[in-house]
Amino acid sequence: MEYKLFGVSVLILIILGLTLLKDGEKMDPPLRKRIVIDLTTIALFWIVFEFWHFSNSRAYENEVNWIINGSLAFFGARMIQLICQVNPMFQELVNYLKSKSSKTDVIENESTEENK
Repeated sequence: MEYKLFGVSVLILIILGLTLLKDGEKMDPPLRKRIVIDLTTIALFWIVFEFWHFSNSRAYENEVNWIINGSLAFFGARMIQLICQVNPMFQELVNYLKSKSSKTDVIENESTEENK
């Protein structure tokens, strides 16, 4: 479980870097505030884990595991979203798909008007 939590920490830092790359100085919240927020988030994850890890009771093992797995999924999806926003290849793909869908919408509208 420590490796998963380490992965969450790395994902949060990667997201910070991607957001800085994407937005630059226009980050909202500003970079210093964002660094504090992200480091606090990482610290809270580790505090909760260490509290659970060093307690004698394993009553909340499923909940802690669920929180870590859910965080991995959330931050992983957020990282992929930012990569898609930053990478020009993905932006071109999205624009291409939008242009294809708008062409099919025009064709569908024309065919429905002809049927009336």
